[in-house]
Amino acid sequence: MAKRMLGAEILSGRVVSSRALKSLSVLSVISVVLFLSRLGQAQERQAQLSWWDRSPQQQVGHYTIKADLPPDEARHIAKHLNIMYDAYTHRLASLRIRVDEHMNVYAFQSRQDYLITLRARFGVNAAGSGGMFFTTSAGSGLAFWTEGLPIRRVEHVIQHEGFHQFASSRFGDDLPIWVNEGLAEFFGEGVVVDGTLVLGQSTPRVIDTVKEAIELNTTIPFPTMLAMSNKQWGNALQDGSAALQYHQAWSMVHFLVHGDDGKYVAPFEKYLKMLANAHPSEDAFKQCFGEDIGPFEERWKKYAAAARPSAFVSALERLEFLAEGALELARQKKYPATFDELKTMLREIGFSHEISTHGVATKLSAADDAIFTIPMDDLCPAQPAFTLAPPKLTGLTRRQRHLEDQNPTPPNIGTENLKPRGLAVKWIRDDKANTFRYELDVK
Repeated sequence: MAKRMLGAEILSGRVVSSRALKSLSVLSVISVVLFLSRLGQAQERQAQLSWWDRSPQQQVGHYTIKADLPPDEARHIAKHLNIMYDAYTHRLASLRIRVDEHMNVYAFQSRQDYLITLRARFGVNAAGSGGMFFTTSAGSGLAFWTEGLPIRRVEHVIQHEGFHQFASSRFGDDLPIWVNEGLAEFFGEGVVVDGTLVLGQSTPRVIDTVKEAIELNTTIPFPTMLAMSNKQWGNALQDGSAALQYHQAWSMVHFLVHGDDGKYVAPFEKYLKMLANAHPSEDAFKQCFGEDIGPFEERWKKYAAAARPSAFVSALERLEFLAEGALELARQKKYPATFDELKTMLREIGFSHEISTHGVATKLSAADDAIFTIPMDDLCPAQPAFTLAPPKLTGLTRRQRHLEDQNPTPPNIGTENLKPRGLAVKWIRDDKANTFRYELDVK
């Protein structure tokens, strides 16, 4: 009996010990998870504070800018912002300021700093975005990052999201999503040349999307656009129809600004004033453009179907594609000597490049003949075209020559007969990593 009891006690002891070990194991896992979670939060806070602490803030014109960009890049961004502010003000001069302006700008070099700082300091999830205008109880501002992006892509974000920031002080929450996004794209597609914003520009990517929808009878009916809520607009990002929304909204605004020789400019300004005074969108539209929206929509379709892409912004987008392609060829130690060779090499490697705006991705491919051309428009006296020439390498130091031998500079790619100005790829070497990045320069 004693042995059995002893055995039972031992067995019981083993059972208790096993449970204790399991309990200890669970507690350990929980402790580790909590520790890692707190460590991650602490690292996020530290990273956020690190960017916040090291990034100087200054008032430049209308904007309070906090940035960790290199000085020359920061100056360019500040100048660009204020050019855009003047353009917004000029176009919307008749609208009063309803809400105090807080023109805060947060410009990040790093995408990671952008994501962490917005989440930790403002509670904003910026995943998947290149920039945004946000407003929360913790503050508001225009935020964007520049890491590895062509300056034209950054400028588009500034111009589009900057309009949302500007409009919030004039309309509050009363600007319907179609006209808010349409005007933002109208400004976003513009190009600053010699300090002046050239509006009304657009690419084949935008024009052709609207034309195809008209041909297939899949455009969004005007009454639907006028009544669309922010939530309904956002849902399209999930089902893949957002590209048409943005492009059609841009086209509708373009029509109201330029259609029928400017016939609709005054009614459009009246419509915007009524929206700023909280009139319902569809009622305001009918008062300004007529009770029967159908014929008005048909006039827009006729206008949009006849639209032509702009040479300058088309060249900008396609030059980015060509620069990215030249970089990929250089990684493969391939250096074309002529533009035809560049075209052939890009097709041989099946090169493609994705452009993403507002979460909508468009893939440009070397298999498309049009990507190597520039459309002609009314500004160009002769057919514009891309050019290619070997890089000019004179006066190099011994170290620069050594770097050049290890990683040769890609060819110079530019344009001819392009108006209002020519464009060229500017290659910038990182001497430490001996790699290249590029900027698209206006000649």
